[in-house]
Amino acid sequence: MDTCIRKTGTGNLSYLNNHLLDLGGNKTTNYDKLSPGALNSLASEGEQENTGGIPLTDYSERVCVSVIDIIGSTGIVSTIGRSKDIRTFYGIFINKISNILKKYRANIIKTVGDGIISYFPDTIDITNMRAFENVLECCFAQIEDRFAINSMLTEQRLPTITYRVSVDFGKVERTRFDGFDSEDLFGSTINVCSKMNLYAQPNCIVAGNDLYRIIRSFKELDDVYAFHEMDSYYCGAGKYSYPLYSLSRMKQTNIAPINTLNSTLHEIKKYVINGVTPLRIPKILLIDDELDDLFVLEEFLINAGFGVKSFSSPREALRHYANGDPLSYDLVISDIRMPEMNGFQLYHRLKTINDNVKIIFATCLEIVEEISALLPEFKQEHLIQKPVERDKFIEFVKKNMSK
Repeated sequence: MDTCIRKTGTGNLSYLNNHLLDLGGNKTTNYDKLSPGALNSLASEGEQENTGGIPLTDYSERVCVSVIDIIGSTGIVSTIGRSKDIRTFYGIFINKISNILKKYRANIIKTVGDGIISYFPDTIDITNMRAFENVLECCFAQIEDRFAINSMLTEQRLPTITYRVSVDFGKVERTRFDGFDSEDLFGSTINVCSKMNLYAQPNCIVAGNDLYRIIRSFKELDDVYAFHEMDSYYCGAGKYSYPLYSLSRMKQTNIAPINTLNSTLHEIKKYVINGVTPLRIPKILLIDDELDDLFVLEEFLINAGFGVKSFSSPREALRHYANGDPLSYDLVISDIRMPEMNGFQLYHRLKTINDNVKIIFATCLEIVEEISALLPEFKQEHLIQKPVERDKFIEFVKKNMSK
């Protein structure tokens, strides 16, 4: 039925309603009850009506277009089962991304469950640098929000997701039927942007050459965003080559005359006071429900020059990790026997948020063999027995962090 409606448009179809017949031959205005013959008739007459001039607004312009979609959504949804849970799954993604797009002044054209197509009307003025900066920041905001999205999915006991964003600038055809608020976009820019999306790595952004050339024209933006050329996208049986770029924020200049892992806290402080900031102080997430142990280990780490965020509640630690920036942590150190959830459960939930998370256990339990059975990927060097001497503990942490 959707195909038929698309063929006829969404204009004023009241003249058709006088002779639409259902399967029983009675007049009807309900599309779902139409007979096959009536469907074909409706499509045919709708096309004639379009050529006859349904009131509509139709014009071309050049703007930025963006596409975001979930990777492997069909396979993911097949594992969910209940329709209610599937609606929740898609609803969390669509609502979170839609709010970001609206915040950055994007107009949403289509939502298709696992994806959203949008455009940025402010970019019609190609001299408006802030409008294009806004587009790029919107793309990054969508990617960075995956931690919050996956946290919400985890709370609902639903699978976590990865997704990708594509963005480009070009000509689009905009159509709006009079009397309706919705509009639609057509044209090669939409098609290319959709195909570009397939070239993006998980949780990454791919940009087209036309957008790249505009950003390069703004010196201020060219110094902030990095475009890394990818394999060209070919269409028209290789007759036309269109360069694509993976997009990232420009990295700061590396200044590395000090190794924070092998330096004392005094050396690091002296280095900062002298006006030079080290590359980055290693950051650790520490979880232990025993407050005395938590305090001692935290002091060990801080005095050794590490940045530490500590929690006595594994649930609070998990919430913080999911809603913040998981990639900012170089290592997670956790107790095993804890209320709410044990260290193994916490490990698996952290893995759903960041598959590359590094975690080690500091525990009073003698369960090396049990850990090996439950977590085959774990080795004895991932576990240290409490209580532990400061120097031994710091050496243990540095060794695991450097792997």
